[in-house]
Amino acid sequence: MQEVPNKSRNFAAQEGFSLMELAVVCAIISIVAALALASFARRDEGGRFLQDVAARVRDRRAAAIRINALTEPTLLENYRQPPISIDFGNLATTAPLVTEGANHTTFNTPAQGGTGTWSFVYQGTPLSIPAGWRIAASASQLAPIPVISLGTPTTVINFTADGRLDPSSLPTATPNTNPNVESPFPAIYLTDGRTARAVAVHPSGLVELWQYDEAANAWRGFGNRTIVSP
Repeated sequence: MQEVPNKSRNFAAQEGFSLMELAVVCAIISIVAALALASFARRDEGGRFLQDVAARVRDRRAAAIRINALTEPTLLENYRQPPISIDFGNLATTAPLVTEGANHTTFNTPAQGGTGTWSFVYQGTPLSIPAGWRIAASASQLAPIPVISLGTPTTVINFTADGRLDPSSLPTATPNTNPNVESPFPAIYLTDGRTARAVAVHPSGLVELWQYDEAANAWRGFGNRTIVSP
């Protein structure tokens, strides 16, 4: 008698994956998930870094206004007043300024007129740069990522008594009286070599946060705006 093949047994043997195939699939999924999580972690870290830098710039601007309000008017009238600065190339200067109390930042008058000086008193923790990130002080340090059009790299921001940018912080540019044409502004660039963030400070002293869009190869500012050079 001829044996009839067991079709159900053969079909069952052809169904599903082997343990080796399942192990390979699981390994691939794990690698992809790990890469995705690492990418999200870098983005979150970059976002926190950006917010920290911006907060310190805003705090220094507020301190400049506050310190000048506490200084005797006659001192500021009789002597040229230096700006209040924050230098991200010297992280010790990024700690909050003490503006009140027994030991606070004070204005020192020069011996024979001229420009006075500030005796800065810091309190709190300076800026901490996350591992893998850096502050790019120039376009070459930011490369291959381009700078923002009109956004000049800097590490030092100087504020006047009314919270505006001191002329020493403004990039060199041709005088512009057209309200529809934006003037160059200083920007503090943060990068990990793959992506970048930037804190721009406009002449009024207001801060704008920027993020580099790798997919579009473009910088996005407030309201997702971009800048086209005039």
